[in-house]
Amino acid sequence: MSHLKPQIVLCICTYRRPDGLAKLLNALPALHASDDMIVVVSDNDAGKEGVTVCEALPEDYPFKVIALNETQAGISAARNTATNEALKHKPDFIAFLDDDEWPEPQWLSELLRVQTEQSADVVGGPTRPVFPEGAPAELLNNPYYGADMGLSDASQCELQAGGNFLLRADILKPLAPTFFRPEFAHSGGEDLAFFMQLAKLGHSMYWAANAIVHEPVPPSRLKPDWLKHRVVTIHNSRVRVTQLLEPGLGASLVRCTKTVGLGVVAYVLSAFSMLSPAIAEKSQALRWKFEGKLTAHLGRITLRSETY
Repeated sequence: MSHLKPQIVLCICTYRRPDGLAKLLNALPALHASDDMIVVVSDNDAGKEGVTVCEALPEDYPFKVIALNETQAGISAARNTATNEALKHKPDFIAFLDDDEWPEPQWLSELLRVQTEQSADVVGGPTRPVFPEGAPAELLNNPYYGADMGLSDASQCELQAGGNFLLRADILKPLAPTFFRPEFAHSGGEDLAFFMQLAKLGHSMYWAANAIVHEPVPPSRLKPDWLKHRVVTIHNSRVRVTQLLEPGLGASLVRCTKTVGLGVVAYVLSAFSMLSPAIAEKSQALRWKFEGKLTAHLGRITLRSETY
């Protein structure tokens, strides 16, 4: 390398969350190992609330911040704009955070530590939910809040969620300039497709268990309708991603067989749901998961009901 520390560009996509973005930007100066970092903010709303937040940063803010306005709607466009801008600065690494998250001080140093120790191409870490006071106890460990693979530190894996990760910038060349697929711009799944493409190119991925970021859970997300829509949408997009990236009759038959099996298990388990709340909760989640997958097999796309 031509510099003492690896140059990092941190990409943040934002959409109508000025308070969340401000909280994230205010948390960045506390990061360890961030001396040589540039921040790129991709604001995906014509109102430019995110750009305004960046323009209001104090003159002594320790990082160079580049604020861009991407008016093509959808998370894929925002991610692609941020990534292409990041590459212009020829960094060693590119990292991603979302505008409703904030990192712990060791977040970046832990990603870099695992990357160095494992010679990893990509490293991801946990996004942990922060629930409001009085949230139902049964939701506190629900895996559909936050994004935590629950792996031990430095475990090899295939990442799925794009809100907390770092990668070597030089591995992106084969995907340029459309790193995140526009087919998933409004449904989610663009991050899963991105990681699947990198895996198919042979790139290694590892888990940094202590590279922790936090994500607030608004009261609106505690409602059963929100949770159902999230589960259905996630599994609809997962099937659609594999349909796109793993085509062919054989792969399609395997997917369909797994979905049918899931449906059988879900509805058999539902017959025993009166035996305990835990069984009822499990069977409900499986039914929602089955619904999402089935709708994808039938050619239907479920869209996100919230900002990203």
